[in-house]
Amino acid sequence: MKVDISVEFDKEAAGVFMAALREISEGIKNLQRIFDKSDWSVTTEKVPEPEPEQPKPATQRKPRAKKTLRSTLLKVIKKNKDGISRKALQEETGFTAKQISNIVYQLKKNQKIEMTGDGLLKAF
Repeated sequence: MKVDISVEFDKEAAGVFMAALREISEGIKNLQRIFDKSDWSVTTEKVPEPEPEQPKPATQRKPRAKKTLRSTLLKVIKKNKDGISRKALQEETGFTAKQISNIVYQLKKNQKIEMTGDGLLKAF
């Protein structure tokens, strides 16, 4: 393959352009040498088609526990008539501080519990 290009430039631009073209030309010659050395024999071996994926059998879900986090926490708060701290709730239920914080917010919003002056939680 041969490509002829003619462009008019001033001397300085022509020098820069010619240097770039020489680099490109060398790169093309190197690629040609690689292709000439390579064995490009064509095979007619058929590539096996991948088997279609079998649908996975439906797994049965575990039945959800009847108790919810909110009801568990409310039950513990009601059990402590004088009130209970968040730390004690965390120790008794095993819930994280974030879970307790979220549930306490919801229970206060729904007016199920109140916060006493000394920071304890009491049920209505």
